[in-house]
Amino acid sequence: MGTRKMINLINELGEINRIELLCAFDVEELNNKYIIYTKNEKTEEGHCIIYSGKLIEKDGEQQLVNIEDGKEWEELKNIMKQMTKYSLEGDVNE
Repeated sequence: MGTRKMINLINELGEINRIELLCAFDVEELNNKYIIYTKNEKTEEGHCIIYSGKLIEKDGEQQLVNIEDGKEWEELKNIMKQMTKYSLEGDVNE
């Protein structure tokens, strides 16, 4: 298993949250950058809860914002489904 990439997210109240970065990527069609991360929380069924957000540049710093546009969210969900499919199937070139 690979090395975990842990980063700090600072919320609007200035509180620091330590999260595990699962994936960061650009979507050219949407002209945005996104991350998928976890706080290593579990559902009642024992599944890991994951979060996603859009990275924007503001005042010279990157900020994570919620995805509020329905079309943008649908596109991101499709990308995450494809990522899951490939990770379950193995190498996409097989």
